[in-house]
Amino acid sequence: MEEISAYLQVQPATVAALVIINDADPLLAQAYLDLTGKSIPVIDLRRIDLESKIIEARAALGALLAQKLTADAYIPRFQSMEEGTSGVQNEESSRYFGSPFMPETMAWPNWRWGEKSGPYLFYCQYQVSDLPDPVRACLPEDVTSFLVFVNPIIDVWPHTPDNPPYELRFVRAGEKCALYTAPSSSDQEAPLGRDIARFCRTRDTGSAREYSSRPDARPEFFELADMPYSVSEPFFMSPEAERRFVLDEVAGEVLPESPLLRWEGDKFLGEPIWLQSAEYRSSRDGTPMIAFLHIFYDGVPDLAPPPEALSRDGAGIIWLPRRWVKNRTYESQVEMTWDMG
Repeated sequence: MEEISAYLQVQPATVAALVIINDADPLLAQAYLDLTGKSIPVIDLRRIDLESKIIEARAALGALLAQKLTADAYIPRFQSMEEGTSGVQNEESSRYFGSPFMPETMAWPNWRWGEKSGPYLFYCQYQVSDLPDPVRACLPEDVTSFLVFVNPIIDVWPHTPDNPPYELRFVRAGEKCALYTAPSSSDQEAPLGRDIARFCRTRDTGSAREYSSRPDARPEFFELADMPYSVSEPFFMSPEAERRFVLDEVAGEVLPESPLLRWEGDKFLGEPIWLQSAEYRSSRDGTPMIAFLHIFYDGVPDLAPPPEALSRDGAGIIWLPRRWVKNRTYESQVEMTWDMG
């Protein structure tokens, strides 16, 4: 009855049919028709496995609500590579790790903590032309690529605002770039690079549980947001199927019979996943910002993990404005959040 009540709040309905599930129901159904004067179907389910039908109906409703409550996310897929070898095809390719193709005028970002300092870790670079259209639409028109560097002392942020968890650098059209080798450091060694082949698009249901914390959340949807999890099979991929899909080991798009992924790794767009409390960001004019790129230190599938000195139990988000201000640098308009695990 709670599910029916909640559903009716979302989409008002009228009685379209009467259902008979026991021997007393035919008399009740006829009494209802006589009293109301209605002419509607009477469906006899006494010869049907009602329990299985209810389970199917609830699962279908859960999948529908997941579509209503979440947004498309784009997960990077990677080129295949032999173990111990670099998977980078050319210096400008979109990739994780390796060496960045960065503007010649750009200084390598460094962190500072007391008397200590050191280089950030190069994490990834994306050519805008390689991005899916909805992702590309979030960026300024004159940006051709961007680079992300990770702060290896991220545990002390945000207590040290001059050491952000990431450094994001936009590359504008016409900037001269070159391949750079990461500065040497005694406690870190960059993992081998890996090219991004393309992206898989999936409805981002990994964060439906976070629905109630969203700025645009509607109270009537709060209980419904948990429904995809209570009726997860068969609509969620199995962990092994999810891994094979994300790594592009299976052909085609998401299977209709199991379209949802419980993905909590790196992704573009979708909905934020919070390990602690929600930290949505807004621009100076109060406009909600876009959760553009989600970064998990262990969220890159099938890649060698960063060295122990760089591994952090947490998740970060790079937020972009919905409207770019022309007289300010793009980097100054970006927000970042880091959520410790």
